Amino acid sequence: MTILVTGFNGKVGIEVAKKLKERSISMKCAVRNVEKAEENFGDGYRFTKLDLAEPTTFDGALEDVDQVFLIYPPGDKLEFQTFLEAIKHKGIKHIVYLSVKDVQYLPFIHHYKNEKHIKKLGIPYTFIRAGYFMQNLQDFLGDEIKERRRIFIPAGKGKTSFVDTRDLAEIAIHAFQNPGEHTNKNHVITGDRALDFYEVADRMTTILGEKVHYSNPTVKEFKSYMLKKGEKEDFVNVVIGIHFPTKLGLAKGVTHEFERITHTKPITIERYIEDYKENWVKN
Repeated sequence: MTILVTGFNGKVGIEVAKKLKERSISMKCAVRNVEKAEENFGDGYRFTKLDLAEPTTFDGALEDVDQVFLIYPPGDKLEFQTFLEAIKHKGIKHIVYLSVKDVQYLPFIHHYKNEKHIKKLGIPYTFIRAGYFMQNLQDFLGDEIKERRRIFIPAGKGKTSFVDTRDLAEIAIHAFQNPGEHTNKNHVITGDRALDFYEVADRMTTILGEKVHYSNPTVKEFKSYMLKKGEKEDFVNVVIGIHFPTKLGLAKGVTHEFERITHTKPITIERYIEDYKENWVKN
């Protein structure tokens, strides 16, 4: 069994690769720039070139692969449908696709359409419908937390079901190792509870030992500030869109599928903050 891990440079793909490596499971890690990846990671992983905007890279990446961990990456002019057709042509036996929680109610996002396309392939699939990544706090929210000790995002007072990407990777591993148990299943994976960003700020304050506050900006305030910082408008709009369901109070649903599948408790927000607190330490 060899697994192709797409999105290696993302928050979930790297965790999937780490867990496969821990279990000595054969894999290829797909990246746009193989040389850069080898410089950063040495010979710890086997890399293959894959650019979803360049169909000429598809067959090589899928060579000698049985299963695929599939993500939909950021970028323009993606040939995602063509890649799915290449997956079918190559005889891939199982796709584990990273989707989003409540996707069935969100027909305007890529994941909704992508799930439908994957189903039409006739290949066994597992959809991991993920809650809100805890790791966003060290990603696009990280600079403001580190430099200004504030969570700066227009999410209102709504709660969201945070999940650690390490737990999402664990579900992917279970699906790869026991495909029969996960064939054509939709797994909605969240953490153990829903929190609003005021509560997250309180927990960060306690663990980091410095006051962190949630500023709860309006969409207009957020967008104006981020554009002045030099962020691209498309990216800013995506971030606003990610948090809109939270602002409306639609993101608070919690499931217990992680515990049912793994027989372990999901990672808590407190453990996540403790594990990654060095990311918010000022230089």
